[in-house]
Amino acid sequence: MPRQRVVAAAVLLAISSLCDGFAPSSTSLAMHRDMRKSALHFWNKKEEEAPAAQDDQDVEEKEENLIAKIAPTIKVALPSFILGGVATLSFLFGPILTDYYDAFEGSASTSNFYSTEPSSKVAKNNINQPVILFETILNDLNEAYVDDVDIQKLFETGVKAMTASLDPYTEFESRQEAIDLEESVSGVYGGVGLVIRGSTLTADAEDILLEPVSTDGEKSAKPPIVKNLEDEDRAALKRRKLKSMEDGIRVVSAFEGYAYDAGLRVGDKLLFVDNFEIKPTTTVEQVRNHLRGDPGTPVSITFQREGVGGVKNEPQTIEMQRTVVHIPDVKYYGFIGDPKDAIGYIDLSGFANDAGKEVRYAIRVLQHGASMIAKANGGEVKDEEGKISVDSIDTTKLKVRILFDPETNAHQGLILDLRGNPGGLLTSAVDVSTLLVPNGSDIVMAKGRGFPETLYRSKTEPVLNPSTRLAVLVNEQTASAAEIVTGAVQDLDVGVVVGKGRTFGKGLVQNVQDLPYQTALKYTVAKYYTPSGRCIQSTEYSEGGRGSNVLGASDEDEKVSKPYKSKKVADKDRSVFLTAHGREVRDGGGIEVDYKVEPQSSSPIEIILLSSGMYSDFAAEWSKNNVLTDNFKVDDKTYNEFQRFVEKKQKDGDIKLEVLYEQEMKELKKKLVASKFDAAARELEKLRSDIVADVKKDFKTYKSEIAEDLEQSILARYLPESMLIERGLKTDTQVAETAKLLKNTKQFDTVLARDRPTQSGDFKTASVFKP
Repeated sequence: MPRQRVVAAAVLLAISSLCDGFAPSSTSLAMHRDMRKSALHFWNKKEEEAPAAQDDQDVEEKEENLIAKIAPTIKVALPSFILGGVATLSFLFGPILTDYYDAFEGSASTSNFYSTEPSSKVAKNNINQPVILFETILNDLNEAYVDDVDIQKLFETGVKAMTASLDPYTEFESRQEAIDLEESVSGVYGGVGLVIRGSTLTADAEDILLEPVSTDGEKSAKPPIVKNLEDEDRAALKRRKLKSMEDGIRVVSAFEGYAYDAGLRVGDKLLFVDNFEIKPTTTVEQVRNHLRGDPGTPVSITFQREGVGGVKNEPQTIEMQRTVVHIPDVKYYGFIGDPKDAIGYIDLSGFANDAGKEVRYAIRVLQHGASMIAKANGGEVKDEEGKISVDSIDTTKLKVRILFDPETNAHQGLILDLRGNPGGLLTSAVDVSTLLVPNGSDIVMAKGRGFPETLYRSKTEPVLNPSTRLAVLVNEQTASAAEIVTGAVQDLDVGVVVGKGRTFGKGLVQNVQDLPYQTALKYTVAKYYTPSGRCIQSTEYSEGGRGSNVLGASDEDEKVSKPYKSKKVADKDRSVFLTAHGREVRDGGGIEVDYKVEPQSSSPIEIILLSSGMYSDFAAEWSKNNVLTDNFKVDDKTYNEFQRFVEKKQKDGDIKLEVLYEQEMKELKKKLVASKFDAAARELEKLRSDIVADVKKDFKTYKSEIAEDLEQSILARYLPESMLIERGLKTDTQVAETAKLLKNTKQFDTVLARDRPTQSGDFKTASVFKP
């Protein structure tokens, strides 16, 4: 009998192992586990001592019953056993035979644009094991974990942790995230054109109200004052949650041409979408899903507006049709300063599918406007073929010189504002660049391990006339596709890059791969290189950050702040490249500006008031009791009301004026208390009071700046976004200084080294990328 047990165990284990070669279904996995358990039973059984003679008969009967019990399983598995054997032989010897055949017949060589992996077969084999392990783990947890688990959330947590270990841009996108990503890329969706804010909580109000603020009965109790600090945190969190619920779902922005035209305004509180009632616990996601829908379908929106524009505290209902909402990347275009100077300005906030078309349209309109200005001042407008009448201009076909006015010698220039632009599609960056650079210019090259080396080159004449002085305005949040445009303009010396210091420094390209079940994978596939041949990536990433330590690692080893490893490119490691006119530029660390202009810095009190929502909260209160007049300005009466409003909020605990330093002081206080430095802890409380007193004094020091911010917040409840941007440009110091540069021909040419001899060769049309 022991020999029979060993044989039975071996057979079961062999069948189970062969089943590993097939894509496991839920049934085969269950059978797989049963056979392994039975095999282990037989194997362990043979180690036991032989039963006493009088029990032999009973044991034999039990074994016969067990064998009879598993016989059907073996019969079912037998065909799989045979097929598994064939598959295993094919798997083991097939590659050898294929390689043998290729050695005689030969095979086509792959293009050198692609990176080939000589060990791809080994890599493919290495993927099988973790895939099977991952599925097995999910199945086991789903079936046998002590409590019920959400297998979908468990899966997403695992996959997101995996992708996050590579770099900050590689992500698994769930169904909703994939939809949001597609909308951001396409720039369109079916809906009404509203941006809303409110609670994102899923817990019931009762759960929050019942949430404990202290935990008594701990074995190792902490010092009382530390417990009080934790209670303060929980109480503050509870107040914020409840306040968010009381505020409900409110309008943050209503798009022109859509919800704004239908009558919705910033600050409106949504009550119903069709028959869906918006309760205190309703989330933003739930309301958004009801607002979205197929274009052409009707939707009813009931809202409440506190103050001017509707009956006080009485709900209003509007009926409108859902439509294809286009989210524009060009938020505003127009002229800066005196119309006679005719300095064009375009605010480009992103790079979705239609970014190139929008910028082209904005340039054409500005060109037409400039020609009208020229005519109004007694000048004529010229194209490349000679003089033409302004009345006969077809702005879709002619490249009219922006701001050309021979009679008054008006200056010409265009400011492309990319501050805060996070990027978008590489192809859209190429489209925008093509509007600005000479025909035949290299714009960008991208290449990666499995990504074809691709060079993007301008193939059409630019829309922007070469005589137009171009400035690209950037900041530290200008990234990705926005840096592609900036890099092309700088390297080709067609414009000046203006700003404080450097751009963000994202020189990576991501691909979005559609996955089953309407999900997606966004992952890094390549680096891109500007026309001079440099990559401006500021940080090198590699896998293996937090969570990569082996078992038994010390606490010090765990002090890794990110799931991936990252290393900033040091200045000493940055290489020098040359622009078209021989100016030196560097790789790594983003794009450095050509012309430095400091932005108007915000004071600590402005940052505190903005981040805490004090401006918008006061604007809501103000609108209840006031009517907006023409040429509205925040006077002393309104400003003093705002100051009293903030002081009351501070007294009630709704705002901490020392919030910028709160975290550091809190951590320091915990350490002081834990070390029993009570006197120092009391001094820290005095320091907190001194900070609050100093911040309050800043109401006087920064009165004009705070008043300007307050005006913008009040006007935002009545005016569309484009008018707010236009208004804000009047006090934008960086825009004003950039306009001055464009008016100064000599200074502009000096910055671009146009007064020096150019490099040999036709840089505009020759490839700058070395093979």
